[in-house]
Amino acid sequence: MVRLPNRIAAPRLTVWIEALAALLGSAVAGLLLMAPLMAPTPLGGTSEIPILQTDLLVSDLPRAVASGAALAVVSAALVVALGRRSAWITSCGSAVMLLIIQIWKASAATTGGFATANYVDCVFSGILLGALSVAVLGKPTAMGGYLVGALGAILVGDQTSLPPPGGHSNPLLQWASTDMLPMWLLALTALLLAAGIALQHSEPPTEEENTDLAMGPIVSVLVVVTATVLSTEWLVRHDGTAAQIGVAAAVTIGAAMVAALLLPGREGTVVLLAVAVANAGSAVIVVPRPDWTAPLPVIAVVVGLAAGRRWRSPWVALAATGGLAVFAALTADAAHRYALIPVLGVTLTAVTVGFCFGAAVPRTAGSAVVAIAVMIVPCLVVALRGGSFGRVAYSPRWYRDPNGVVSAMPGWMALVVSLGCAAGVYLLWRIRSARPLAAPEPSPAAWARNGVPQH
Repeated sequence: MVRLPNRIAAPRLTVWIEALAALLGSAVAGLLLMAPLMAPTPLGGTSEIPILQTDLLVSDLPRAVASGAALAVVSAALVVALGRRSAWITSCGSAVMLLIIQIWKASAATTGGFATANYVDCVFSGILLGALSVAVLGKPTAMGGYLVGALGAILVGDQTSLPPPGGHSNPLLQWASTDMLPMWLLALTALLLAAGIALQHSEPPTEEENTDLAMGPIVSVLVVVTATVLSTEWLVRHDGTAAQIGVAAAVTIGAAMVAALLLPGREGTVVLLAVAVANAGSAVIVVPRPDWTAPLPVIAVVVGLAAGRRWRSPWVALAATGGLAVFAALTADAAHRYALIPVLGVTLTAVTVGFCFGAAVPRTAGSAVVAIAVMIVPCLVVALRGGSFGRVAYSPRWYRDPNGVVSAMPGWMALVVSLGCAAGVYLLWRIRSARPLAAPEPSPAAWARNGVPQH
């Protein structure tokens, strides 16, 4: 009778420590992947980096981000065969490396190693994001924290505008555009991930344990990331005629369909939803907006995730992405004249992203990370916006320009992509049965057989 409260409290404490570690770990990785210019760069007007070096850095960022996104899936596929404890160890090691890299980046700006530092940043952020997805597999509370952290960070990084000459007054926007993440946040993340290692029970090897490398997610992410990088870079090097845009959109939709088919069962649904919402969200004008709206993406993505879990319909999610694309097209010209439109755009985008991931949460870590990788890599709409200056970016300095030229074309192209992804979901569901055809990773039940409690 005396020990009963301790037996109840300990698992609850474990749940919340793991959830907080997953939240902060995925948020740090997402921010560093989406905003890899975090350092005293020329964006803040205080750097001594030559302009040419900065231009080359920004031009090379899409490939650096793509490499981190691909490594996220590769790391998830590798550590899933080693067990949950190995996943926590890999996550913690990656967080420690990111802390060291941030210290290095403070001096890299003046030593010519800034581009290398950002590449290494993306690599270890991707490993952290992938390994952490395996660490929280089968744990609903921790998985919820992981999705909120990753998606919230992706939205904050994607929707950040070019800073004014004096910098942002909001600390969150300052971190997401011109400054490094605070060292205390990185240190706290590493400590929580280390605590996650200590909380894991031993996992003795069994004959039933799956030690095969999950190749499906790896090939899937390589297909979709490679097609995205090549098609976007090709588009910015051409005039962007209707025919060229159509070809790029067809390549994007085709690659998404192939990537979805490479995943077990109907788990590729979330990849098709991610492609649709990534393009629709990138078409929405979300700047300029007041600094007080900085927490809105995180709050709205939580609402969207809850709604998606409540109404698990990919068709509703696709309807929402199509509506978001139409909203982007119709409000493109008026967004800079009415302050309410960017605020509304931020909120609608975050709710739609959350709903897409809540409505089609896959059963395997690899499939989930493939969808998150799609959200990280700059999509076709970003390339269309960068056609005027020949870069896959929102502006010549990577981030969204509050004074940039507005056009309805990105919104209409995002609608075409959403319709193509809807056709892909229809074909996928016709081809595949409701139950997964294969399970490339151990199920939650397998974790339980190995002595890992489920929460």
